Amino acid sequence: MCNLYAGWEHDKPIVDCILPDGDFNTATGALAAVGLGDVPSWLRPFHALSNGQQFRAGLARLVTEAPDEVVVDEFTSVVDRQIAKIGALAFAKNWRRNKGKKVVLLSCHYDIIEWLQPDWVYDVNTKVLKKKLNSGTDQRLKSTFGRSTELTGNILKSITI
Repeated sequence: MCNLYAGWEHDKPIVDCILPDGDFNTATGALAAVGLGDVPSWLRPFHALSNGQQFRAGLARLVTEAPDEVVVDEFTSVVDRQIAKIGALAFAKNWRRNKGKKVVLLSCHYDIIEWLQPDWVYDVNTKVLKKKLNSGTDQRLKSTFGRSTELTGNILKSITI
């Protein structure tokens, strides 16, 4: 389970905490790609950032670390809904560049689904699993499956919510 808000060094700027042994340009590119493109923010420690900035910094770190499989709990839960949508869009765009990597995003919010365009959505309220339509420009989710569908890593693609 990945916590976007944990593991930040208290006395270092966020730009030094993202890929500490990696490429500076990759770190700054990831921050800019998730909507945190201003240099003054990069130079602040994580605890000195706003909730929205902390969320985006966590997304940048997750995208650059890019584990093979990861689960993110409370995705977008602590940020303003507009920041959540923009962050979801930026995250999805950047995560898909990590070919073959899988992320499961746990969220109680439905407003981010159209921004993420996840491959799968499992709604715990309705107990329905939906798959994204693969062809054409129609991005609606379809193909509902009942409770009997076994959720395995084989059917999950790059982004699931």
